[in-house]
Amino acid sequence: MPSGKGQFSPFRLRDWQKQFIRDIYAPMTPEGARRVRRAIFSVGRKNGKTAVIAALVLVHLVGPEAIPNGEIYSAATDREQAGQVFKFARQMVEADPDLHRTTETPNGLIDVIPSTKTLLCKGNGSFYRALSAEAGTKHGLNPSVWIYDELAQATDRELYDVLRTSQGARQEPLGIIISTQSPDPEHPLSKLIDDGLVADDNRILVHLYAVPDDVDDIFDEGVWRLANPALGDFRELDDLRALADSAARQPMEEASFRNLYLNQRVDQTSPLIPRSEWFACRVEGAAGGPAGLLRAKERIYLALDLSAVDDLTALAGVSATPGEERLGAWHWKPQEWLQDHARRDRAMYDVWARPDLGWLEAPPGRRIDYGYVAQRIAGICTEYEVLGMAYDRWRIRDLLAKFTEIGFEAYVDEKGSEPVPGALRLVPWGQGYRDMAPAVDALADSVAHRRLKHNGNPILGFCFQNAVVSSDPAGNRKLDKTKTRFRIDGAQATCMAIGLKSREVVAAPTGPSFWEVLNPNGQY
Repeated sequence: MPSGKGQFSPFRLRDWQKQFIRDIYAPMTPEGARRVRRAIFSVGRKNGKTAVIAALVLVHLVGPEAIPNGEIYSAATDREQAGQVFKFARQMVEADPDLHRTTETPNGLIDVIPSTKTLLCKGNGSFYRALSAEAGTKHGLNPSVWIYDELAQATDRELYDVLRTSQGARQEPLGIIISTQSPDPEHPLSKLIDDGLVADDNRILVHLYAVPDDVDDIFDEGVWRLANPALGDFRELDDLRALADSAARQPMEEASFRNLYLNQRVDQTSPLIPRSEWFACRVEGAAGGPAGLLRAKERIYLALDLSAVDDLTALAGVSATPGEERLGAWHWKPQEWLQDHARRDRAMYDVWARPDLGWLEAPPGRRIDYGYVAQRIAGICTEYEVLGMAYDRWRIRDLLAKFTEIGFEAYVDEKGSEPVPGALRLVPWGQGYRDMAPAVDALADSVAHRRLKHNGNPILGFCFQNAVVSSDPAGNRKLDKTKTRFRIDGAQATCMAIGLKSREVVAAPTGPSFWEVLNPNGQY
């Protein structure tokens, strides 16, 4: 090892590294060729990826996997990262006089050529070269083996595609990707990992070390090893603790901590609510079910995010009591799309719709029946005293028509309109900064002061996990559906409901009034 823990001692693979190596090289075809053609090793940062890449380079350059006239490439997104891999491999060579050929050691096997980041073995005609995506065209390569370091950092797949498609003339081509996960589910690395995990293809190997997305407490040290197999060995626990403490103090760092060090596929754009904050608002031991923490017949506000006909529709409810925001949330999705959309959205719609759980209602068919939604809203309005329902204007007229069909009275509260006694008051709620910015601020304040309370509704948690915000130059924030591939409907509806409440309910006083401070004894 040229640097780090164990410097100047022999490079010894750990058991988890050995397993990856065995799973690449041990399986053979009936013809005696190496079976694996593509291998992915994904792990949190600082778990020795560079050392493994350098060792694999030498295995194929002068080791047991070397072939005559082999071409071995390590690829990286930028020159600096490419240089790090070459530097490590070079140091391993220079530390061993049997490997390094110089004027003092003319029998060494490898020439080091720093100017082109190349290691050359003249004995078998093979060479290794470090490439970066910045260095222009790579067409004309004929790699026997390529290793892509941190593919997650690549802004496009050009270099990956060049390497992948240039091995056609090789008998046993091998491509290896060693990288932390990308936060983007549409990134080439994410697609490759997803394909490798589900494909019935024994030529593809994936070793994924990651903390599951549904872990309640990401700051529990017991789960960190799932993404950091070297933790407590050459991955320092104190360093990871410091990073976790910083993320806990500064919620804006949480997404980065989860992606880079827990190897979760978490977007580092600004989240609506950090995951840890959402879990901190959960009431332990609360009963399950969509009604959440709402109490029968109490005064509540509702908000509806009405979907396209085949997607998720969400209705959120929030208690009207000043000083606390207890949540309930109902979700509907067409039954025939549960399986397909579970795969598309990486969501457990089919599980949530089970009768024994009841989190998701799945009316039969391939289209959401607005008549069904209208009936359910009418029913919910009999269970609570609904002070108003915020709604997005999109497709609301279809729902109003269904209200009329079932004889349910509702009216739109607009300028000049008159209240209708006993009818549901509908409050138009724009999705731009004017209406959503105060709603997002009200939600953030409720979370920060722990007024927000929920029962762990998994669909609502899924939507909040996906929700990100965009800001205008004045710092106003709104939810941005264009920045996430997955559903945020429940989070959108919750924001609207809390926004409507904050607009209409005067907050309960949290301390003595200004006059009480000046006149504590009431003598004036």
